[in-house]
Formats: sequence, structure tokens, C-alpha cells
Amino acid sequence: MAQTRKDLRGRVLRKGESQRRSDERYVYTYTDPLGRRKYVYAQDLVTLREKEAQLMKDQMDGLDIYVAGKATVNFVFDRYMSLKNNLKPTTKSNYLYMYDRFVRDTFGKRNIAEIKYSDVVQFYNYLVEKQELQINTLETVHTLLHPTFQLAVRDDIIRKNPSDGVMAELKKNLGMKTGVRHALTIPQQRAFMEYIATHPIY
Repeated sequence: MAQTRKDLRGRVLRKGESQRRSDERYVYTYTDPLGRRKYVYAQDLVTLREKEAQLMKDQMDGLDIYVAGKATVNFVFDRYMSLKNNLKPTTKSNYLYMYDRFVRDTFGKRNIAEIKYSDVVQFYNYLVEKQELQINTLETVHTLLHPTFQLAVRDDIIRKNPSDGVMAELKKNLGMKTGVRHALTIPQQRAFMEYIATHPIY
């Protein structure tokens, strides 16, 4: 039977907890998503366990994975949207519809830290050539992905935004002029209206 660990006052400590004799500080030891050993310190046991609880909450929320650079594009997009409190309901619904339809089940599942400029170009080309997206629809997708990557840059998850300059390059390759607008196709409009009608927020 394993020996019970106690602090200097005789209180039973949990797994991962210990107390240093040198300065009587409490320590919680754990392993992060990358397999690295980490330490949390506190002057008293109550504070240490509060920090432990916050770590557990971060793990439940996926925040530890995000900080470790293992988050998917979907995770960061959802995080980005949770911060956009100023969006009108119809605008937010449109954004979610576009993302769910064209990004979430494919490109969105990729690790955001591993995506390069060329990956974004290839994905956009795929949307235009295989999914037959109009340029204005692709611009909406870009309007969602670019700030998603930018959030990861600001949070120090990635160094550069891999979507910078992609739309300009794509338009150049397609020989298109900026400013040209195209409406959604009838099937796209119908799918969008069905999405609004069935979305739990609405």
C-alpha cells in the first residue's frame, strides 16, 4: 500500500502535491500535453488547490492544448467567435454557416501551428476549383480565417499569419479584378436559410 504523503502540519496531501522543507512552500507537479513536467507553487495549501482547480478547468476547456500549440483551426475559430460580442445575430449566423459548411469538417481539423501560407493557398484553390465558390463567398471564408489566425499570432501560438496576402495572390492568379461582387447561388441561399431556421440560437 502506498504511503500517504503529508505536509509539515500533518495534513494529507493529494497526488502531485508536496511541501518543501527549505521554505515551506507548497508544490503541485503535473505533466503538460507535450509530456513536459510542470510545477505550480503557493505559500499555502488552499491557494495551491485553487491553482490546481484552475488547471483542471483549463484542461476541460482545452486551453492547455491551445497554449501548447496543439489546437486545431476549429478550436481557435470558436475561441475567436466567443470574443465577438458586437456581432449582429444575422451576421453571426452567416459566419457560422459559412464556416461550418466550407471549413469545419476539412481544413478546420488541422493543427493551426502546422499550417503554412501554401496550405492556405491550396485550400482556397480547392474551394474555388472543386467546390466552385464564387470569389465573394471565398472572401467571406477569408474574413473568418484571417482573424482566426491573427488571434493565434497575438496569443503567441504561431509567429506569422499564414493567410496574409493569400486573397491578393489568388485573385492575381485567377486574373480577377478586386471589387467584383457575386450573389450566393440559389442552392446556397436555400441552405443558408435552412441553417438559420434550425440553428439553436435562432
